[in-house]
Amino acid sequence: MLKKAISAIFLASLVNLLAGPAGASTPDWLRNLAQQPAKHYADDVNAAVLLDEGETTVKDNGEIVGHFKVAYRILRPEGKSYAQLGVGFDNETKIAYLHGWSITAKGQEYEAKDKDAFEKSTSTYEIYSDEKEKILMLPGADVGTVVGFEYEHKERPYVFQTAWYIQDTVPVEKSRFTLQLPPSWEYRADWVNHADMAPVAAGNSYTWELADVPRIEREYNEPPYRALASRVIITFFSEKIRNQTYKSWAEMGAWHAQLVAGSRESSPALQQKVQELAPASLPLLERIKVLARFAQRDIRYAAIEIGIGGWRPHPAAETFAHRYGDCKDKATMLATMLGEIGVKSYLMPVHTQRGIYTEKSPPYIGFNHAILVIQLPDGSFKNPLPALYEHPKLGHLLIFDPTNEWVPFGQIPFYEQDNYGLLVTEHGGELLHLPVSSPESNELRRSAKLKLLPDGTLQGEIEEVRSGYHAMLEREYLQNETQKDRKKTIEHFLGTAIGNFQVDSFDLVNADDIDKDLILRFKFTADHYAKAAGPLLLVRPRVVGENAGYFDATKPRHYPYDFPAPSLDSDTVEIALPDGFKVDELPDPAKASFSFGQYTSKTEAAGNMLKYTREYKRTTTQVPLDRIEQLRRLFSEILTDEKNMAVLKKN
Repeated sequence: MLKKAISAIFLASLVNLLAGPAGASTPDWLRNLAQQPAKHYADDVNAAVLLDEGETTVKDNGEIVGHFKVAYRILRPEGKSYAQLGVGFDNETKIAYLHGWSITAKGQEYEAKDKDAFEKSTSTYEIYSDEKEKILMLPGADVGTVVGFEYEHKERPYVFQTAWYIQDTVPVEKSRFTLQLPPSWEYRADWVNHADMAPVAAGNSYTWELADVPRIEREYNEPPYRALASRVIITFFSEKIRNQTYKSWAEMGAWHAQLVAGSRESSPALQQKVQELAPASLPLLERIKVLARFAQRDIRYAAIEIGIGGWRPHPAAETFAHRYGDCKDKATMLATMLGEIGVKSYLMPVHTQRGIYTEKSPPYIGFNHAILVIQLPDGSFKNPLPALYEHPKLGHLLIFDPTNEWVPFGQIPFYEQDNYGLLVTEHGGELLHLPVSSPESNELRRSAKLKLLPDGTLQGEIEEVRSGYHAMLEREYLQNETQKDRKKTIEHFLGTAIGNFQVDSFDLVNADDIDKDLILRFKFTADHYAKAAGPLLLVRPRVVGENAGYFDATKPRHYPYDFPAPSLDSDTVEIALPDGFKVDELPDPAKASFSFGQYTSKTEAAGNMLKYTREYKRTTTQVPLDRIEQLRRLFSEILTDEKNMAVLKKN
């Protein structure tokens, strides 16, 4: 229905736009940009930003007015999407106006106004959210067209900060930002992914300008866009907004602690549930675990977020009664339940993309998720826990995400590992570097017992045992799949390595028991797996599973290479040889060792059995740019090994 509504609005607007292009009141600033000679870029650049200009005016009463202009030149057919602009708003942000114009390569001009725009909700998982987007679309978006937009919005923020985003996925020819402050107000500009630059000051007006900003390149396994893009975080300071701004993470944590104060009040029903689930007769760690499990599985994720509700959790008793809530609601309810058994815990805002916050990040309200940090008493646990953080003052802190129902208690989702979160206590805030699991915590063990027939057909059973993030991803992917769909998933996996095959049967063990390894077993038959070459049979010992990563060999690498988490992958493949054949030639063993990863493999013959074993260990979440050539060598070694053939000949 939404698609039809959008189409109807757009078609009606298009009729008005096309009725008289000559009447478009295109502003001079856009016409001047369109007349500039087009710069030459790489062949895969879809568009270029000719101008990205913002002016933010802070009024003494706390209202902030932003006036923005942006213009693009479309360079390839894939760049047509830049003839559309979406401007976000909510109940506290009003869009004063939104206009757009396009000038085609033939000189035709079109205009779109506020009445031509449409609105849509930007919420994805929320039951209701006041976050919306106003979208304006322009015609004439052919190669060579210059499009421009101008808009103004007004807001009264909860936290007095703004951000100037400098970089894009396309080149930026000019970016300019101006800040207008009232008398006696001050600001601080924190540069991210860019060297500090002083503004041009004129009284209480400050202007920064950059030219020829390169695009963010697209590469396999690169860090998230916001972890790479240059930007400036600008914080405002005044006695009038003393409780709505901060100079440090400690102050930001204090603001957040005040915001959530009072949300942990309990209720008789909640207290009764705690006694039912976690009686005092159980060991303390087991009591914590069952309450954590309840928050994970029995509280449905759903959100109602209006205004400050995006940051302030609903009361714990309310979340418990309704049995639903968003991430901060689930974390707050669990904190209240833990408080009933005498265990302290702390809310922690995080971002679900690693690298956006680092140890150098300025205090900035850009988190998109909330988890819980549980303070474990001494002696409450015996074995090491991957999600444990040892704090110099607070002691054993267990990082726990009540929203992710596929991660066992004591572990941490891979996207939060090696990340940063804001620990919020009653005394303030502290940015913590979250723990990274060991490779052995994220294991994929694959074993295969197979039989090769004289005509080259391969048949048998493969078993995969997954733990850690390997298990989490697979469980999450398969949670809503039917048996038929699960079979298709296995077939897709086999299809990447084997040509003509069929899955004869499969079995999934511990699919819902996240405290145990996930086990997948399947039997298959692959016709003509081994290739005949006269009296010889060529057989690839590595049957399935591809460990080599991806590179675009035609381009230089610009950024580090990201992995989900450290991991340990191992394969043991036993292939019974067909009667009348013996091994004539074996592939050489493989070995590559670097600080970030090691790979070994070997192929052996024993009687009528061909045995292939390998192990691939990754010890980090990211390989820095200065070691990319080593990573290329590692992947090259793996790829060569995965393609190697053993040669069989008739006796």
